[in-house]
Amino acid sequence: MGAGFLETAAPASADLILVLEVVIGLGLLLGAVLARKKRYRAHAWCQSSIVLLNLVLIAVAMFPSFHGRVLPKIPQKLHRSFYALATAHAALGSLAEAAGLYVVLAAGTNILPQRLRMTNYKVWMRSVLLLWWLALLLGLATYIHWYLPHF
Repeated sequence: MGAGFLETAAPASADLILVLEVVIGLGLLLGAVLARKKRYRAHAWCQSSIVLLNLVLIAVAMFPSFHGRVLPKIPQKLHRSFYALATAHAALGSLAEAAGLYVVLAAGTNILPQRLRMTNYKVWMRSVLLLWWLALLLGLATYIHWYLPHF
């Protein structure tokens, strides 16, 4: 087994990222509940903090891992599920993070020009939440495929 605390073949860093990402996913759902309860300031703080925390996790752990373990094998080994799953997770996760950053900037600041700001907040926010959860599930599938080979 690996040195991780989830008793898989994963290193402790992968275990930590997995747990943090699940907590982030639950935090996003909590933020959605805050919006439904019309607690918009708390909703904004919750979601913005999560998007920024996730950006740090991507920069510090996920991008270096992808860059070192997967990217050098693309496109030659993209037909193998090990690489295809990780690539799909990275692509969808990048899209979700970029969309989350857009929502934070467009809904929470005046940084963007008026023509780039959103008008239908609910559609954008719900779409990003769905994208994020799909990326999280792909991340979980990637973890299982990489570190639980007999699952």
